[in-house]
Amino acid sequence: MEEQYDNSKNSMPLVSIGMPIYNVCSFIERSLLSVLDQTYDNIEILAVDDCGSDNSMDIVKHLQIEHPRGSAIRIIRHSENKGLGEARNTAIDHASGKYLYFIDSDDYIEPETISIMVPEAEKHHADVVHTVARTVYDKTHRVEHSFPEQPYRVLKGKDAFADFVCQDHRRHVSFTSWNILFSIEFIRKNNLHFYPITCEDILFFYDYYPLVEVAVLMPNVTYNYLKREGSIMDSARGGRIPVKSIKKWFEANRIMLEHSFQYVDRPFYCVHCARMLKQDFRAVCIALRHRKRFDGKLTDKEICQNLRHPSNYAQILKFKRYRLVNLFFKILGSLPVWMCVRLSYIIGKAIRWI
Repeated sequence: MEEQYDNSKNSMPLVSIGMPIYNVCSFIERSLLSVLDQTYDNIEILAVDDCGSDNSMDIVKHLQIEHPRGSAIRIIRHSENKGLGEARNTAIDHASGKYLYFIDSDDYIEPETISIMVPEAEKHHADVVHTVARTVYDKTHRVEHSFPEQPYRVLKGKDAFADFVCQDHRRHVSFTSWNILFSIEFIRKNNLHFYPITCEDILFFYDYYPLVEVAVLMPNVTYNYLKREGSIMDSARGGRIPVKSIKKWFEANRIMLEHSFQYVDRPFYCVHCARMLKQDFRAVCIALRHRKRFDGKLTDKEICQNLRHPSNYAQILKFKRYRLVNLFFKILGSLPVWMCVRLSYIIGKAIRWI
């Protein structure tokens, strides 16, 4: 069922809030209430039913009927389970608002989240507005800031945001898709969509960040990210590791590298490459160190394919920053497979990446 939201009676722009829902019955009520109870009035909630097996959607339907603002909930049901990336694509396709904000259905947001972000987006005609998230641990309820604290900034102009992101190897903004207010025009103009694979958040980030021309960064903590057990990295600390998950991780890295070459003439490209190859090298080191725990086969060739630099030597020698880092990864990825594997294993063990 879909209800059309009337925006004509409200002078503030409509904000569409995309919420993929799949087997989150223990968390969905708190998450959805945090959205329904926003101090910002003009919202629509796109509850994307991704065909889970629990009673999550029963809770959503109950709130749709009983909550004073329940009519803002639009339920969009998939014909089959499609995964988180496709659920977010459904939100993009169905959004009626001027802005789109994603929230995962086990997380929750602060009451003034949208009220804080929208005026900044309107004032600066922003493509994106970033705020800060904190991590809340599911079992212990311990709270910590999970993303870099940032002063207020407005970044305008081609490459201004990309240059900020790529000023060095550190993470200066969130690489997620949630807790960001996107201009829906920006998303649709650039035909941005999520990949239906693992790491869809970071793939989406690497697709959109070079395209941003106006970004607002705010120090406000607006989002609570629930940390649950069961990730690949949790598995790596003990027990069997699903090789299928590792291969999907590598596939995401491959896509990011393939897309990198379109930025070869942009000033941030040298750091962009160094950042991604460092990330890929870390994935390779983890795979090599824990491959005895895999529940299937992962060949040396499959592992080393993650270290192929998108540029040639001539291009790398022209880099103004991180030239040696890029050269190292270029040489490493060009070695014979057995040598690449052995050297990566030795370096990874010395660095002791997980």
